[in-house]
Amino acid sequence: MNNRFFLDLKYISISFDKLIEKRTGFTSAQLRILGYLMQHEEVVVYQKDIEDSIAVSRAAVSTILDKMERAGLLVRENSSMDKRMKRISLTSKGRAAAIDVYKMMCQIEDDLCSTLNEEEKDTVIRVKNKLINKLEESGC
Repeated sequence: MNNRFFLDLKYISISFDKLIEKRTGFTSAQLRILGYLMQHEEVVVYQKDIEDSIAVSRAAVSTILDKMERAGLLVRENSSMDKRMKRISLTSKGRAAAIDVYKMMCQIEDDLCSTLNEEEKDTVIRVKNKLINKLEESGC
């Protein structure tokens, strides 16, 4: 097997992220935060939740959240139970940005996948699922 297999997969992922960043102006970390907040709008989200979800250090997440808050994408509000904790939620501007980015990602994905025929798409999905299952069996 090609010993570059996983490097090539990583290259695809990084290239996809770079394309999204180029088209939206958001960094990949900002995009992950927007997506996380959008997916968790029905629950209370704190910085620690975001740190755990996107695997970025506390200091880095704090810096990113500051920038996103200044841009009007999210708000941080004091928790009624613990004043040291801040509830984080999207503003209407942040929600609109998250929706726009998601639509753009879907269009780019559709464009990329249009280069594959149905058999190739099925093969990619089958291989992806097989690798994910193996990783999960290994304790990831």
